[in-house]
Amino acid sequence: MGRLLWEAIQRSTTGQLMSEEAFETELFPTAMAEIQAKHRIEWDGETPVMIDPDVADAVFQAGKELLLEVGLYCKTTRRIVKFDEDEVNEAIQSAKHEITLGEGRDAIHLAPRAPGDAQHPYTWFPAGALTNDLGLYKQYAITTAREATCDGLIPIPIFAIGDMKNIADSPAQTLVCLSEARIMREVAAFVGKPGLFLGFPMSATTPLTLIEAFGSGLYHRHNATLPVQILQDMRVDYDRFNLAFHAEQHGLEPWMSCSPTLYAYITGPEQGAMEIVAHTLGMLCYSGGTLGQGMSVSVHGTYAGNDITWCNSAAALAVERNIGIPWVSFGSVANPAGALSDSAWYGTAVACINACISGMEATWLSGGSTGLEARWAGEISRAAATLTPKEGLEMIQKINAAERAADPPPQRLDKLYDLSTLRPKQEIVEHYRKFTRIFRDLGLDHPTWTH
Repeated sequence: MGRLLWEAIQRSTTGQLMSEEAFETELFPTAMAEIQAKHRIEWDGETPVMIDPDVADAVFQAGKELLLEVGLYCKTTRRIVKFDEDEVNEAIQSAKHEITLGEGRDAIHLAPRAPGDAQHPYTWFPAGALTNDLGLYKQYAITTAREATCDGLIPIPIFAIGDMKNIADSPAQTLVCLSEARIMREVAAFVGKPGLFLGFPMSATTPLTLIEAFGSGLYHRHNATLPVQILQDMRVDYDRFNLAFHAEQHGLEPWMSCSPTLYAYITGPEQGAMEIVAHTLGMLCYSGGTLGQGMSVSVHGTYAGNDITWCNSAAALAVERNIGIPWVSFGSVANPAGALSDSAWYGTAVACINACISGMEATWLSGGSTGLEARWAGEISRAAATLTPKEGLEMIQKINAAERAADPPPQRLDKLYDLSTLRPKQEIVEHYRKFTRIFRDLGLDHPTWTH
């Protein structure tokens, strides 16, 4: 538990009163712009990743100042919760820098890695698909879980089981989330990895369901984390504090996550990176977590582009240099065209190389929903682990300049895999082989690519 949880709760009853509208349209954007200008943090509009240590340090300092100046807006009480610099510094100094996730032979140990370190970022693959057919959902999960480069699973949210919808704050959502957990456990055991890290309960949208998912014992302190993340743009509520307290009471690792939306109240990737740092420091204060996640998305719903990757790399390098907690970011581009899309495979490679050269320890939802898409993320992460930042930047620039075939229509699993054996069909195998050839020509290699 964070050293300042009780202080944060108390300050939520005594801090400055403010309407949420005034906070989000006046205080927050004004402070953000002034702090960015003060530290002269600028993106040139074209560079895909941020590899300058001095800029990373400026991003960290700006994010820290943002938290100190703005504080966290408590939606429950409509008051500002502030921390002073000594408190934030103590949260940084007392942060844990290593964590073990999973159990037994399937456990992984995350420790700080600098850009270019030989230790590759771990890859946590998607498990499942957006479907109300649990049998098909489980088949998708098996294809990714059994890959040799699978270091953990992140369940795809289940929105319905047959005709039963996942309804927030109802027993239906709890049942759906427990079904997710059972499938994850069954899949991990089926592929011979019973101790696999399973991320966190993705089908849960409310604290009640999150807590009940862990109460079942299907998710527990070894195989999953409990989300405690700040809400959009520096906002919290009592649910965040309840989750942080529950994590501490039951020995659960808090999942400290931040996903700023660019071009809403945040003007660009510079401010997105600053907010990720500010959120992370705020969560350190009230939850005391070890594991941080930072990724950005545009207001248009895209997870790819130079602005997105620059933001993600700037935040990661800022944390790596100044906090040193294990760091995670998005390992794909969420392209709906999926398994046979050139842009999806190139985008996954960019995300994984970015992780390697920005000091990240892992990526999540890495690759895609089928085994070969996921394998690609794992192999790229291993092949690119020792690239220097300059080498990685140059490779990403080449990838971005590469020609891409038009995205094909999305394909069902039965068009890509033999459902009786769950082995890939020739079309997706050829797509995989095409990309291994492309990337060997770019200067990367992985032992399996020559087979």
